[in-house]
Amino acid sequence: MAPLLALAGKRPRRWLRLVACVAAATMISGGVLFAVGDFGLTQRVLNGVERRALAGESTRADKLGLRLLYSALQLGGRLVYPQAAEMLSYYCAGRGDTLRFDARSLVQHPDVRQALRLHKPGITFRNQVSAGPFYVASRTDWERYYAFDLLYIRQVPGGVVFHDNYSFQPLARRSYTRFRFGRLQCKLNDGLIRVAYPEAKSFIVYGKVVVPQPLNTSFN
Repeated sequence: MAPLLALAGKRPRRWLRLVACVAAATMISGGVLFAVGDFGLTQRVLNGVERRALAGESTRADKLGLRLLYSALQLGGRLVYPQAAEMLSYYCAGRGDTLRFDARSLVQHPDVRQALRLHKPGITFRNQVSAGPFYVASRTDWERYYAFDLLYIRQVPGGVVFHDNYSFQPLARRSYTRFRFGRLQCKLNDGLIRVAYPEAKSFIVYGKVVVPQPLNTSFN
């Protein structure tokens, strides 16, 4: 009986060592990819997934891989970009309707304050040449770019309303979002999210901030 008990005691330890080795290898390889990049491998894989999706030939592996990718974006985003992760999760769940968010930090954002001073109807947090009547951020704010990209602004008596229609462009439109994780970079066709989550629905994001002072002096 004693040898059996000893063997039983060794097996869990072996299993734990195996798990620890796998976890360490994953962390090390992930750290290497973060530091040196993947030399375009991720993008080539995504290009193949996109090509098959456009042809209506998505495989089970494509759909599973995309679900894993979006799940990773949601989980990882909770640590780095929590607001974007919340909105992505809400979209993938197909809840629709309206998602209200705390917009108090936005009125302290220097680019948002400038947009308010100039009475712009909205702001894009991705630095670019032009965005029509909308204010363009002085430099890309990745946290808010992933959450909103383009956010409408409406000044009302005693406050400011922020809102947007949160949705992803159709696959055929070939609209891309760029992702950066250290030196690991790729672009992802927005429409692929519906390949992974056909139940996904667009929704309205809405936030209102009360500003006690008159708007024409609050943002000077």
